[in-house]
Amino acid sequence: MIENTEIIKKYPEAAAFVGVAESVWNGNNSPAKVEMSVSGRLHNELKRLLDKDIKTVYITDSDIRHIKKKHGSNEATRGQINITPDDFALIPLILNEFDKTEHDITDRKGNKKLLFQKNCGEMVYIATIERGEYKVEIRTLWKMRIPSASC
Repeated sequence: MIENTEIIKKYPEAAAFVGVAESVWNGNNSPAKVEMSVSGRLHNELKRLLDKDIKTVYITDSDIRHIKKKHGSNEATRGQINITPDDFALIPLILNEFDKTEHDITDRKGNKKLLFQKNCGEMVYIATIERGEYKVEIRTLWKMRIPSASC
């Protein structure tokens, strides 16, 4: 797997993702939001899948709390690995350098959920996003061990 320092050099916003995740993990309940501009391959894929000109991807403290609660412990029972705050540095990598995307179910408002998958070493990371009008929100993040792949 690529070290977080390498990811932060390539994607400076990765440090903000980790910082907010660490804050949530440490019990901070203050509102927070980290945004990332959409461009290149990610922009093209979102345009293709959603037929919208998405400009921003974001995650909130509430999303991070959900990820911590649902994927931060006891993941072995589901064949997954616990998410930690350091994993949030991979969000820009997962979204910008994805190996696979697919439509998932729709949310209560009828918006499509999308899965972005990135294989990194022995892990596969999956981020789920939901579409707004011109922004998409990262709703969940999880990881699983795979036999072999490279990042």
